[in-house]
Amino acid sequence: MVREIRLTGRFDPEALQAFAKARAELLAVEITEMSVSQSCFEARIVGEEALLGMFEMSCLLGPAGCIVTGAEDIA
Repeated sequence: MVREIRLTGRFDPEALQAFAKARAELLAVEITEMSVSQSCFEARIVGEEALLGMFEMSCLLGPAGCIVTGAEDIA
């Protein structure tokens, strides 16, 4: 399954990118595209449906210092 997600908020881009990569590896989810700025995180992820949901939830909770104010599937 493929899912594209967008999170908005206030982010430390380097910390969120490292966090997302680590969680993807832990959950056996492949990130095929990722864009991170101080206010937006977008990723195209591939894997089993339940694992994609777990990945998204972990990013919503995110690393310390990253605050999510909005989330949506974009595809």
